[in-house]
Amino acid sequence: MRFLILVGDGMADFPCPELDGRTPLDVAATPAMDSAVSQGLTGLFSPIPDGLPPGSDIGNLSLFGYDPRATFTGRAPLEAASRGIRLVPGEVAFRCNLVTLADGVMRSFTSGHITSEEGARLIEALGEAFAGGPARFHAGVSYRHLTIITPGDVTAEDLVATQCTPPHDISDRAYEPHLPSGPAGAFLGALMEGSREVLAGHAVNEARIDAGDLPATSIWLWGQGSAPKMETYGNRFNLTGAVISAVDLVKGIGVCAGLDAVDVPGATGYLDTNYQGKVDAAFDALAGKDFVYLHVEAPDETAHEGRPDLKIRAIEDFDRRVVAPCLERAAALGDVRVLIAPDHVTSLATKTHAGGPVPFALCGPGIAADEATAYSESAAAATGLHVACGHCLVPAMITQPRLDAARLISAPG
Repeated sequence: MRFLILVGDGMADFPCPELDGRTPLDVAATPAMDSAVSQGLTGLFSPIPDGLPPGSDIGNLSLFGYDPRATFTGRAPLEAASRGIRLVPGEVAFRCNLVTLADGVMRSFTSGHITSEEGARLIEALGEAFAGGPARFHAGVSYRHLTIITPGDVTAEDLVATQCTPPHDISDRAYEPHLPSGPAGAFLGALMEGSREVLAGHAVNEARIDAGDLPATSIWLWGQGSAPKMETYGNRFNLTGAVISAVDLVKGIGVCAGLDAVDVPGATGYLDTNYQGKVDAAFDALAGKDFVYLHVEAPDETAHEGRPDLKIRAIEDFDRRVVAPCLERAAALGDVRVLIAPDHVTSLATKTHAGGPVPFALCGPGIAADEATAYSESAAAATGLHVACGHCLVPAMITQPRLDAARLISAPG
């Protein structure tokens, strides 16, 4: 048996007034996901355990089958792992967004979706400006970068204990109340303020302004932590596998799980990503491996923008350009189980993540079909199937020869 997980990041949502009380999944045309439901099981599962923040780090750990309460040490260390950055004892990794701050407001947590090439030049300038200090800068994709801090004036414990707000949680809101606070708040705040002096007037930003694009005015540090410890898929399930994503966080979880992180040219994490390249990479990997985790970021990013039209488009693109060809090719192979799910809710109303159950569809060999025919939050809820232990869903998919609703609920993680 082989296994394929298709993740539409943040696809789930709450009923929206502008959609006449429906969710984007209710409105979007999703014939492929509906087909997966008709062939197998649908229901709700809870990827965000009670009491934990509803981020993609927690949600994707659950979807990989790891208990976030036992494995999560921070978002940034997972991203570091995806880039081959090994944290030595005492080092603390931070996610480093390039953001646009204007008139006291978080104007854009993506700097207007700055390109990777532009972001790399700005991160290089920051590295040169802060050379010799405790902070090292590593370029990533678009606005998503890393800062590694070696404790000196502040301790690792103080860095980890400092309260840092994800910038996507404060879109179009005053940012000063959300600056780092706690034992290392002043230290991190000084780094962020210092970055503004470096970025102001940089040629990249001048060119962006001339083109009518938003400049990157500052870094924003958050998601910090030390190196995680996770049992690999090889040891846990005796599986080999691959992870396919444009997002370092997701690739990092895969690396920590002992999976190969596949780089797909043109994968951007937005609406313009290389969908066909991701699908081809998934089935190239399945030709020699047991497990593939294919992640698409666009539904989450468009929800952070508060754009119902773009979120619906992202969902429909995911359905048409990822789910449909994957189901067709999986059926031709004959031995592939497919799971389709988001990692959390991303609310259009608040432009950020939220906890709560989200819908999944599971089909393939040994999966008993139920009577549902549509993929959405309401359709999943109507089945009465709710897997409260979110991180138990994938282990059940992998380990159970035959799976129906009753076995899924009772299967241990």
